[in-house]
Amino acid sequence: MALPIVTRGEMMPEEVAKFHKFVVPPTNGGLHESPDLIAAPDVLFRRTLLVNIDLPLRDGGNVPMWIIQDPDDPINGQTFPSPTIRLPQGALVHADVLCQGNAHTIHWHGIEPTPMNDGVGKHSFEVVGPFIYQFQPRFAGTFFYHCHKNTVLHFEMGLYGLLIVDPPDPAAPTVLATYPTGGPGFVARFNPLAIAPTDHAIRYDVEAFWVADSLDSRWHTLGHNAFMQLANPDNPVDPATFTQDGFLHDFQPDIFVMTGIPRRNNDPALFTAAENPLFGPLVAPTVRVGETLLIRVLNADYITQKITLGIDAEVIGIDGRALGMPPAQAYSRPFALPAGTPFLLTSAMRRDLIVKPTVAGTFPATVDFLNQITGEKLYTATTTITVLP
Repeated sequence: MALPIVTRGEMMPEEVAKFHKFVVPPTNGGLHESPDLIAAPDVLFRRTLLVNIDLPLRDGGNVPMWIIQDPDDPINGQTFPSPTIRLPQGALVHADVLCQGNAHTIHWHGIEPTPMNDGVGKHSFEVVGPFIYQFQPRFAGTFFYHCHKNTVLHFEMGLYGLLIVDPPDPAAPTVLATYPTGGPGFVARFNPLAIAPTDHAIRYDVEAFWVADSLDSRWHTLGHNAFMQLANPDNPVDPATFTQDGFLHDFQPDIFVMTGIPRRNNDPALFTAAENPLFGPLVAPTVRVGETLLIRVLNADYITQKITLGIDAEVIGIDGRALGMPPAQAYSRPFALPAGTPFLLTSAMRRDLIVKPTVAGTFPATVDFLNQITGEKLYTATTTITVLP
């Protein structure tokens, strides 16, 4: 039996623009703040898109990058990955964003704010001038933020950074808290003996960031709007306006990166703490026997990554959600990751790992970069976890 046809009804002329935005995103125009902005945020920070930097390579070359700058940090506010944002769980947040030279957005990946604050242009708008985003992170965990304009290119070019949501100290559950990058601090972890929701947290002594990425140097010669759809607001679905040229469908990485430290594909050198004062200790952490190491892993790539630790670990969080946490505790639990057991991550996936070493030594950790179609290994990044007595 044929399915009945349900007519949509007449579309009024003033409604047409609402449908165009999915193909031809509007700009924020004269709107400089979220329509539902609350006047007194708990946290206010600023970011500037787009800032050009060069990523230096070990052989003296460099890769042009675009980053999201923290204009209030003159020392570490202009890095790749873009500067880490740390927010307290439950805080009302305002992000004052300025765009330079082009339309951009910031998408708070995994935070799930309202559409006008989510930074996905086709569902709201693109920012050409200052705009204040507003959101409230309800879950503690590892997230990231990135530009969602010409996303395939802008993300690969470096317009992203880690976004960490810190839980409160269980001893002071009503106090909004953030912790220093590198530790110590608290991280969300299921506690079977918890009485209050804020009991689902454990202390760590040292924190590591493994933000693994690969770069196709051909892409880093392109302009902001390269190979975008040539949208026509009067006929946004006209096939003639859709671009068919370009090579953004053809990703051939030749540079591989661990949290801002790059290697060419013919350079297998170990990633060490000494080679980069800012990111090195986060890539190659040092911890003592009896201490707790938290490793935050992000696949910031377009290819598959296989991660293997040479030391026992526990997976306590996946994609910004602590495993076993109420109200979904019936569906997940933290689980053991024995030494030598690999796990795979695809684009944008995250893992929070806990390591509690019982013996001293130097333990390897590897990230294999795998072709997303053939599975061919393109590069292996090797770092270490150093455990002192």
